Amino acid sequence: MIARAQALLQRRFLALYHYLADILPYLVIRWDERYLHFVSAHRTMRKISPVMIVATYFGDGYLWGVIGLLILILGSSLDRKYVMVGFAITMINIALFRLLKAIFKRERPLYVAPLYDLRYRFLDSYSFPSGHATTSFGIAYVLGHFYPEWWVYLGAYGAASLIAVSRIHVAEHYPSDVIAGALLGTLSASFLIPIFERIFRL
Repeated sequence: MIARAQALLQRRFLALYHYLADILPYLVIRWDERYLHFVSAHRTMRKISPVMIVATYFGDGYLWGVIGLLILILGSSLDRKYVMVGFAITMINIALFRLLKAIFKRERPLYVAPLYDLRYRFLDSYSFPSGHATTSFGIAYVLGHFYPEWWVYLGAYGAASLIAVSRIHVAEHYPSDVIAGALLGTLSASFLIPIFERIFRL
C-alpha cells in the first residue's frame, strides 16, 4: 500500500517536472513567437511604426530623465527627494535586470528574424527581462505613488506601456520579456519605496 502510494507520488512528480521543464517552456515560446509576429509585423501596427521607434528611443532614459530634470528645477525640496528615490530605485532595477539577463541568457528575437537594423544599439545581447520595461514601470510606480492624481497614472503608465510595446514592435524583445520586466519593475518599486521613505524621512 505504501509502495503503491510512493510510486503514484513519484509518477505525479515526474509528470509535473516534465510539464515545467518541457511543455511549459514550449508553450511560452510558441505564445511569444505568435504575439511577437503580431506586434512587429501586423499591417495595422506597421502604420504606427514611426511612433513605436520614437517610443523605444525615449525609453532609453530620455523621457524619464527630462521629467526628473523638470521636477528638480520646478519642484520643491520634497519633490527633489522624490526624484532621488526614483533615481535610486532605477539604479537598483538596472542592477536587477542585468543580473537576471546574465542568469537566463535568452537571446533577443532580432537575431532570429531581424525586422529593423537596431543591433548597434544593444548594450547586451540578452533579452529576458526587458530593461526598458523594468525601469519604465518602476518609475511609473514611483510617480503614481508620490503624485496620486489620475492624470499622472494615465501619463506614466501610458508612456511605460507604449515603451514596453515598442520593444516588441522593433523585435528586440519577446512579449514575455516585457511582461516580466513590467512585473519586476513594479514589484521592486513597491518593495523599495517604504525603505527609501524611511531613509529620506518622507
